[in-house]
Amino acid sequence: MFDKQAARIWPVTLPQIETTVAAYLGPGRVPGINQDECFSRQISMYLAKHVGGWSTPQIGRFYNGRHHTTVLYAIEKIERLRKQEPSIDALLEVLSGDLQPAALCDSTTRPLSWPDGSPLLRLAPVNVCRCHYGFSPRF
Repeated sequence: MFDKQAARIWPVTLPQIETTVAAYLGPGRVPGINQDECFSRQISMYLAKHVGGWSTPQIGRFYNGRHHTTVLYAIEKIERLRKQEPSIDALLEVLSGDLQPAALCDSTTRPLSWPDGSPLLRLAPVNVCRCHYGFSPRF
């Protein structure tokens, strides 16, 4: 599911992970133990470890100075929930997909026009990745 080597080459920052998860589940980087906020924070911690490759102390410091064992508990809890509930697995797939495309896209190596300026391909709108602004080649 996650390409750890790509995560090391193109790191996903902790604020990016928090922003992406907050868009779906609400903010997790807030004080308190409200159930919704805790779940959002636990999902973010899981993605920070498995998608971003961050260490548990680094993740804990980002989330209001939480202890690394709290981060470990969150990761284990999400792994357990992921096996029990397909909806959690689907949510993690969607969130990791939102975090990965910009990092894995090689748009700098693909010119969209010939040197004389004429278009290389006709473009049709589809959802591909953020760096191509939702456009994909149509032949």
